[in-house]
Amino acid sequence: MYGQGTIGYEKIGKYEYYTLQYYDNNGKKQKKRFPHTREGERNAKKYQKEVQKKKSEGTMVTSTHTVATWTSDFINTYKIGSLKKSSLERILQSFNIIEVSPIANVPLDKLNGAVVQNFYNMLGEAWTDKNGKEHRHLSSSSISKVHKLLVSAYKKAVQLRMISLNPMDTVDPVKVRTKEMSVFTWREVGRIFRAIRKYDSYKFNNSQRYDYRLLFMMLLETGCRVGELLALRWEDISFSTREIYIHTTKARDGQEFNDPKTKSGNRHVPIIFDKLLEMLKDYRKKSGIIKMTGYVFENKSGGAISYQRVFLTWQRVCELAGIRKNIHTFRHTAATYLLERGVPVAEVSRILGHADATITYKMYVHSIPNYNQRIIDQFRQKNKKESKHTQKHTQKN
Repeated sequence: MYGQGTIGYEKIGKYEYYTLQYYDNNGKKQKKRFPHTREGERNAKKYQKEVQKKKSEGTMVTSTHTVATWTSDFINTYKIGSLKKSSLERILQSFNIIEVSPIANVPLDKLNGAVVQNFYNMLGEAWTDKNGKEHRHLSSSSISKVHKLLVSAYKKAVQLRMISLNPMDTVDPVKVRTKEMSVFTWREVGRIFRAIRKYDSYKFNNSQRYDYRLLFMMLLETGCRVGELLALRWEDISFSTREIYIHTTKARDGQEFNDPKTKSGNRHVPIIFDKLLEMLKDYRKKSGIIKMTGYVFENKSGGAISYQRVFLTWQRVCELAGIRKNIHTFRHTAATYLLERGVPVAEVSRILGHADATITYKMYVHSIPNYNQRIIDQFRQKNKKESKHTQKHTQKN
């Protein structure tokens, strides 16, 4: 019957076979041999029916891909043209891990859930790749990114009918362990800004005209990301309403700018402190001319200053201040301070540009000191008011 293939007799040396010849859905000729016995004939006919079923479903496809080669093709075909540069870089980092891992050369249709789970367990410890290079353990967040890439690649392989079953359906998502956010103490903040004053006289900074004190003060008091402030223009600051309009972010390389990662990234951030507002006003007319356009932190050619320059400056400031914390700690400190002052989580989430307020809650609420005590005090005050109201009502009656 058409599509089933044909079963014929074949002799190779002293061995005899029932041989099933058929074409897969790619038009490639296939052959499968069975012993020339009654049982072999039954198995050949049984497999012939399976071929017919798989061909009608479109899943009778022979793939020469391995996990690594298909993942590479998947990225080049379906991801390169649709992702921002920063997002693509993150995916390529995950692929670089897969490419040198033990699962790299596993045939695409031979991978199974147990192998993938062992692979994730290996990444969680120090491991050696297939080239003999040693790697330190990966964070749960990095392993989760590898998992998401494999899930996407295999989902597409099933859609294209390259494979009939998706092994990633049997693999549980990686649970990302949330780290407790590090924040600056007020003593550390004082040391940082004293170090910045010292940095002004640093020999490699003599010719620079940027105000790092203003930049780091804005990081501390607005909770903005570094890239968002580097992309900030004077046109984005409203001095009358005391707001900063964040709508773009600077990439790490060159003068490339991108939209925020999510729609929530487009936001108006309040300038809460009078001191910061005055610093911005003074910086705008630093040369005697009030600037109305251009980057707030611009280089000599009028472009935005580079990421590398900011991070090198931060490293130098850390050395002078005796601090070992990431520059992102400014953002965590700003968020924690707002929550400590009673600003609702939803509003803090909006100011930070988080896609969901639950992200803010999970990241920061546990780090607020005496948070439980504040809840107790609020309920005690509420109970006192209710008690006084009840007493007055009883006296009237």
